[in-house]
Amino acid sequence: MMQRHAAIGSLLALALVSACKNEEPRGAAPPPPPAAKPAACAGGGGTLSDAQSAAFFPRTTAGFCLDPNGGDKTYGEGGSLPLDQICDMFDGECEIYKGFGVRRVVELRYVDGSGSAATIDVHLSKFGTTEGAYAMFTKRVVGDGDPAGEDTPRPIEGGGAAALGLGTAYLWRGAHLAEITYNDEAAAEPAIKALGDKLLAPLVKEIGAKLPGETALPPAAAALPEANRIPLGVRVVTKDLLGIPSTGGGAFGYYKDADKRYRFAVMVRADDEQAKDVLATLGKGPGAQKEKGIGDGAVRFMSKEGEAPAVEWIVARTGGRLVGIGDEVRVLRSGMTADEVAKVSLGKDEKIARLKDAIAKK
Repeated sequence: MMQRHAAIGSLLALALVSACKNEEPRGAAPPPPPAAKPAACAGGGGTLSDAQSAAFFPRTTAGFCLDPNGGDKTYGEGGSLPLDQICDMFDGECEIYKGFGVRRVVELRYVDGSGSAATIDVHLSKFGTTEGAYAMFTKRVVGDGDPAGEDTPRPIEGGGAAALGLGTAYLWRGAHLAEITYNDEAAAEPAIKALGDKLLAPLVKEIGAKLPGETALPPAAAALPEANRIPLGVRVVTKDLLGIPSTGGGAFGYYKDADKRYRFAVMVRADDEQAKDVLATLGKGPGAQKEKGIGDGAVRFMSKEGEAPAVEWIVARTGGRLVGIGDEVRVLRSGMTADEVAKVSLGKDEKIARLKDAIAKK
């Protein structure tokens, strides 16, 4: 038994000696960290392979830089990829872009120089006309929504027009539309908003200054009255603005005066005769009536969008331009009483007065 106890004691002593040898002294410096990886933007950022658009984009912006690994892609005219492949990029919306006359799209990315997974992704589309590019801009900013809504992008400085939403900015100038998005899967919505505001606004301003092209709005949009118009409350439609076939495109303006909501519509035609033809077509609809004493002729009719209630429009011609004023369908619903409609809409006499004023100012 004594021999067994002695053997156990010897083993314990050896274990203690071994532990003491392996134990580091108290207060010793921790092991050195692994060598830091070079920052993604240490070399000043990447460069774009597309010569047509390389000058539009800064290599660095607010701690981000063009991806040093490249990866930019160009679709359509002068690009290495066919235009039809934008369907994969725009989630099946390529027909909308094509309808507005898109000719080429450049896809590029900025990466975070601090090493996070956050990126700023850019799609620069070039259209065949200024009107097509601006129409797509208004489709993105307003679309089928209400520009007075809380989730509508707000105007910021850049190019001919620019808007900033939740982590996404839109920039229009000339034949170009840039869509710029801040992406970070690890960030919650408040952080996306804060960082999007901080990062995208200055980038939009810089790109907007470098893009070529005019900053003046297309004629129909430029002719919309400014008083009471909601910020960014413009939508350009290239086909049949009021939903009546063979009348052609134009621009809607969205307006708010206290609780009253209404729209203006402007269509610009090549000459007086074309404008007369449009007015005549508008006057052939069911229930349409001529109105006297407004411009060079006017008609009043009802217009209907999808499942929304029918709304009243009064359209007048002045030379080769047609100007109309109508109810705002976004604030109307089926089953409203006459009093409820009157609270949010203009009456006939109010419409005529504002329409005459709009015609007189142009």
